[in-house]
Amino acid sequence: MDGFSKKFHFKDIGQQEKIIKVLHRNWFYLFQQYLILVVAAFMLSGAFILLPNLYPDFIADIDQSVIAFIENFFMLAIWIYGFMIWIDYYYDIWIITSERIINIEQKGMFTRKASELRFRKIQDVTTEVVGFFPTIINYGDVKIQTAGEQNEFVFRTISDPYAIKNIIMELQKQSEGHIGEEVEDMIRRKMGE
Repeated sequence: MDGFSKKFHFKDIGQQEKIIKVLHRNWFYLFQQYLILVVAAFMLSGAFILLPNLYPDFIADIDQSVIAFIENFFMLAIWIYGFMIWIDYYYDIWIITSERIINIEQKGMFTRKASELRFRKIQDVTTEVVGFFPTIINYGDVKIQTAGEQNEFVFRTISDPYAIKNIIMELQKQSEGHIGEEVEDMIRRKMGE
Protein backbone atom coordinates (compact mmCIF):
# COMPACT_ATOMS: atom_id res chain seq x y z
CA MET A 1 0.00 0.00 0.00
CA ASP A 2 1.48 3.37 -1.00
CA GLY A 3 1.62 6.48 1.22
CA PHE A 4 -1.41 8.02 -0.43
CA SER A 5 -3.58 4.99 0.32
CA LYS A 6 -2.39 4.95 3.94
CA LYS A 7 -3.40 8.59 4.35
CA PHE A 8 -6.96 7.90 3.20
CA HIS A 9 -8.36 4.78 4.81
CA PHE A 10 -11.77 3.57 3.68
CA LYS A 11 -13.22 0.41 5.15
CA ASP A 12 -14.90 -0.73 1.91
CA ILE A 13 -11.71 -0.85 -0.18
CA GLY A 14 -10.68 -4.36 -1.28
CA GLN A 15 -7.22 -5.76 -0.65
CA GLN A 16 -6.17 -5.55 -4.30
CA GLU A 17 -7.92 -2.20 -4.83
CA LYS A 18 -5.79 0.95 -4.80
CA ILE A 19 -6.89 4.54 -4.35
CA ILE A 20 -5.87 6.48 -7.44
CA LYS A 21 -7.33 9.92 -6.67
CA VAL A 22 -9.46 11.61 -3.99
CA LEU A 23 -11.23 14.69 -5.33
CA HIS A 24 -12.98 17.69 -3.80
CA ARG A 25 -14.48 20.69 -5.51
CA ASN A 26 -12.08 23.36 -6.72
CA TRP A 27 -11.10 26.08 -4.23
CA PHE A 28 -12.63 28.75 -6.47
CA TYR A 29 -16.10 27.27 -5.89
CA LEU A 30 -15.63 27.84 -2.15
CA PHE A 31 -14.28 31.33 -2.81
CA GLN A 32 -17.34 32.25 -4.90
CA GLN A 33 -19.75 30.98 -2.26
CA TYR A 34 -18.01 32.86 0.56
CA LEU A 35 -17.69 36.03 -1.53
CA ILE A 36 -21.47 36.10 -1.91
CA LEU A 37 -21.82 35.50 1.81
CA VAL A 38 -19.41 38.32 2.71
CA VAL A 39 -21.22 40.75 0.38
CA ALA A 40 -24.54 39.81 2.03
CA ALA A 41 -23.04 40.33 5.51
CA PHE A 42 -21.70 43.79 4.53
CA MET A 43 -25.03 44.77 3.01
CA LEU A 44 -26.85 43.65 6.15
CA SER A 45 -24.40 45.50 8.39
CA GLY A 46 -24.72 48.60 6.23
CA ALA A 47 -28.49 48.42 6.45
CA PHE A 48 -28.32 48.24 10.25
CA ILE A 49 -26.02 51.28 10.31
CA LEU A 50 -27.99 53.35 7.76
CA LEU A 51 -31.55 52.60 8.93
CA PRO A 52 -31.27 54.58 12.20
CA ASN A 53 -29.93 57.58 10.24
CA LEU A 54 -32.59 57.41 7.50
CA TYR A 55 -35.58 56.66 9.76
CA PRO A 56 -34.69 57.97 13.24
CA ASP A 57 -38.33 58.38 14.37
CA PHE A 58 -39.29 54.84 13.40
CA ILE A 59 -36.20 53.30 15.02
CA ALA A 60 -36.65 55.40 18.21
CA ASP A 61 -40.07 53.81 18.77
CA ILE A 62 -38.62 50.27 18.68
CA ASP A 63 -37.01 48.79 21.76
CA GLN A 64 -33.22 48.45 21.41
CA SER A 65 -33.35 44.80 22.55
CA VAL A 66 -35.62 43.99 19.57
CA ILE A 67 -33.17 45.66 17.18
CA ALA A 68 -30.26 43.76 18.77
CA PHE A 69 -32.23 40.51 18.46
CA ILE A 70 -32.92 41.11 14.75
CA GLU A 71 -29.27 42.01 14.06
CA ASN A 72 -28.02 38.92 15.91
CA PHE A 73 -30.59 36.68 14.22
CA PHE A 74 -29.49 37.71 10.73
CA MET A 75 -25.79 37.48 11.58
CA LEU A 76 -26.34 34.00 13.06
CA ALA A 77 -28.22 32.97 9.90
CA ILE A 78 -25.27 34.15 7.78
CA TRP A 79 -22.84 32.25 10.04
CA ILE A 80 -24.88 29.03 9.81
CA TYR A 81 -25.16 29.37 6.03
CA GLY A 82 -21.36 29.80 5.84
CA PHE A 83 -20.93 26.66 7.92
CA MET A 84 -23.27 24.76 5.58
CA ILE A 85 -21.21 25.90 2.58
CA TRP A 86 -18.08 24.51 4.24
CA ILE A 87 -19.77 21.19 5.14
CA ASP A 88 -21.00 20.77 1.57
CA TYR A 89 -17.55 21.59 0.17
CA TYR A 90 -15.58 19.41 2.57
CA TYR A 91 -17.78 16.31 2.58
CA ASP A 92 -18.55 16.09 -1.14
CA ILE A 93 -15.88 13.58 -2.16
CA TRP A 94 -15.19 11.57 -5.29
CA ILE A 95 -12.79 8.65 -4.93
CA ILE A 96 -11.26 6.99 -7.97
CA THR A 97 -9.85 3.56 -7.20
CA SER A 98 -8.31 0.94 -9.42
CA GLU A 99 -11.70 -0.87 -9.65
CA ARG A 100 -14.47 1.73 -9.26
CA ILE A 101 -15.55 5.30 -8.62
CA ILE A 102 -17.11 6.19 -5.28
CA ASN A 103 -19.31 9.28 -5.04
CA ILE A 104 -20.00 10.59 -1.52
CA GLU A 105 -22.35 13.54 -1.56
CA GLN A 106 -23.33 15.55 1.52
CA LYS A 107 -26.89 16.87 1.42
CA GLY A 108 -27.50 19.21 4.33
CA MET A 109 -26.17 18.58 7.81
CA PHE A 110 -27.34 15.05 8.46
CA THR A 111 -27.84 13.39 5.09
CA ARG A 112 -25.10 11.76 3.07
CA LYS A 113 -25.52 9.77 -0.13
CA ALA A 114 -22.84 7.31 -1.23
CA SER A 115 -22.87 5.50 -4.55
CA GLU A 116 -20.33 3.60 -6.58
CA LEU A 117 -19.73 2.83 -10.21
CA ARG A 118 -17.68 -0.02 -11.64
CA PHE A 119 -15.60 0.90 -14.67
CA ARG A 120 -17.21 -1.77 -16.86
CA LYS A 121 -20.58 0.07 -16.59
CA ILE A 122 -19.20 3.33 -18.01
CA GLN A 123 -20.57 4.22 -21.42
CA ASP A 124 -19.29 7.77 -21.93
CA VAL A 125 -17.20 10.39 -20.11
CA THR A 126 -17.69 14.10 -20.87
CA THR A 127 -15.79 17.12 -19.60
CA GLU A 128 -17.51 20.49 -19.35
CA VAL A 129 -15.63 23.73 -18.63
CA VAL A 130 -17.87 26.79 -19.07
CA GLY A 131 -16.91 30.40 -18.44
CA PHE A 132 -13.91 32.68 -18.15
CA PHE A 133 -12.74 31.80 -14.63
CA PRO A 134 -13.23 28.03 -15.02
CA THR A 135 -11.16 28.14 -18.20
CA ILE A 136 -8.37 30.22 -16.62
CA ILE A 137 -8.28 28.34 -13.32
CA ASN A 138 -8.90 24.97 -15.03
CA TYR A 139 -11.91 23.55 -13.24
CA GLY A 140 -15.21 22.14 -14.41
CA ASP A 141 -17.54 19.16 -14.41
CA VAL A 142 -16.86 15.59 -15.47
CA LYS A 143 -20.01 13.70 -16.43
CA ILE A 144 -20.00 9.92 -16.63
CA GLN A 145 -22.83 8.16 -18.46
CA THR A 146 -23.52 4.70 -17.10
CA ALA A 147 -25.51 1.60 -17.90
CA GLY A 148 -26.56 1.16 -14.27
CA GLU A 149 -29.42 2.41 -12.10
CA GLN A 150 -27.91 5.84 -11.65
CA ASN A 151 -27.51 6.82 -15.28
CA GLU A 152 -25.14 9.76 -14.68
CA PHE A 153 -22.31 10.45 -12.23
CA VAL A 154 -21.23 14.08 -12.08
CA PHE A 155 -18.01 15.35 -10.54
CA ARG A 156 -18.93 19.02 -9.98
CA THR A 157 -16.42 21.88 -10.20
CA ILE A 158 -13.29 19.74 -9.81
CA SER A 159 -9.77 20.83 -10.63
CA ASP A 160 -8.18 19.68 -13.89
CA PRO A 161 -11.25 17.91 -15.33
CA TYR A 162 -9.44 16.88 -18.53
CA ALA A 163 -6.81 14.92 -16.59
CA ILE A 164 -9.53 13.27 -14.48
CA LYS A 165 -11.38 12.27 -17.64
CA ASN A 166 -8.17 10.73 -19.03
CA ILE A 167 -7.59 8.79 -15.79
CA ILE A 168 -11.14 7.42 -15.85
CA MET A 169 -10.92 6.46 -19.52
CA GLU A 170 -7.59 4.69 -18.96
CA LEU A 171 -8.96 2.76 -15.98
CA GLN A 172 -12.02 1.81 -18.02
CA LYS A 173 -9.81 0.44 -20.80
CA GLN A 174 -7.83 -1.55 -18.26
CA SER A 175 -11.08 -2.87 -16.79
CA GLU A 176 -12.30 -3.97 -20.22
CA GLY A 177 -8.98 -5.74 -20.78
CA HIS A 178 -9.35 -7.66 -17.51
CA ILE A 179 -12.91 -8.69 -18.42
CA GLY A 180 -11.70 -9.93 -21.81
CA GLU A 181 -8.96 -11.98 -20.12
CA GLU A 182 -11.47 -13.46 -17.66
CA VAL A 183 -13.80 -14.48 -20.52
CA GLU A 184 -10.90 -16.04 -22.44
CA ASP A 185 -9.82 -18.00 -19.34
CA MET A 186 -13.38 -19.21 -18.78
CA ILE A 187 -13.67 -20.35 -22.43
CA ARG A 188 -10.32 -22.19 -22.20
CA ARG A 189 -11.45 -23.98 -19.03
CA LYS A 190 -14.75 -24.98 -20.65
CA MET A 191 -12.95 -26.23 -23.77
CA GLY A 192 -10.50 -28.20 -21.65
CA GLU A 193 -13.29 -30.10 -19.84
